[in-house]
Amino acid sequence: MAFAENLRRIRLAAFLSQAELGRRSSVHAITITRLESGRTAPSTRTVRALAAALGVQPAELATPEEVAEADKRQRPHQGLEKRSPLLGRRGEPGG
Repeated sequence: MAFAENLRRIRLAAFLSQAELGRRSSVHAITITRLESGRTAPSTRTVRALAAALGVQPAELATPEEVAEADKRQRPHQGLEKRSPLLGRRGEPGG
């Protein structure tokens, strides 16, 4: 079963609204709506927060593959330095 289905099933079994789950997990209710509809993939942090609020293990909500894919999309590219047009390489003027 996919994360979205698991989240909705477990939330409803606990008799929680999306708003109440949001309060308990510190995840915005709109984000929960997007997660349950499958429009947003969960990060590791989100899965852990939701699992704790629901009283289940994170593995009951999401597979490692689902979370890894979402984390990969959210993580900045490794090894690339951020550059500002006004600052040099290390955040120093002209540097």
